[in-house]
Amino acid sequence: MNGLEKISKMRRQLELTQKQLASLSGVSQSLIAKIESGKIDPAYSKVMQILSALEEKQKQKKRTAGEIMSSNIVSVRSGDSLESAIKLMHKHEISQLPVFDAEKCLGSLSDSIIVELVSEKHGKLTDLKVADVMTESFPIIPYTSVTDLIADLLRHYPAVLVKKDADIIGIVTKADLLKGL
Repeated sequence: MNGLEKISKMRRQLELTQKQLASLSGVSQSLIAKIESGKIDPAYSKVMQILSALEEKQKQKKRTAGEIMSSNIVSVRSGDSLESAIKLMHKHEISQLPVFDAEKCLGSLSDSIIVELVSEKHGKLTDLKVADVMTESFPIIPYTSVTDLIADLLRHYPAVLVKKDADIIGIVTKADLLKGL
């Protein structure tokens, strides 16, 4: 898709009229109409002006971690039994838990870790504590982080924690990201 075809597609995705795009980009509405209909071959500088305005509008439309996060953080403590953590995950229908002690996140627990343990221990997990099996903490991001960053992190982690100032105020999972799109 060349730049000229991209203009029409992006404008429609952003739900902008040609007049609104003209106003944002500092060009005439008739120029945008002619570009979109293929009637002219515009100057490169005009195309870049329009594309810059569209990209800026696109950035403004991106949602933030603060908008899509779940503020109800279900968590466990490192000294809790693994059995109680599994029950908590089942009760809340979630597949991962952050591990906290006081206000500090020490690690994380996910269903994939538990499945691996069941395989190794042949289902006998009653004697384990969360601290025995937890892995590294989920990444912690500012509440102003945009969905692009969150999506990149969720490719490698089951969840990300969201902070505002010094406090962790929420969690974003893949399900939260999909709901927020």
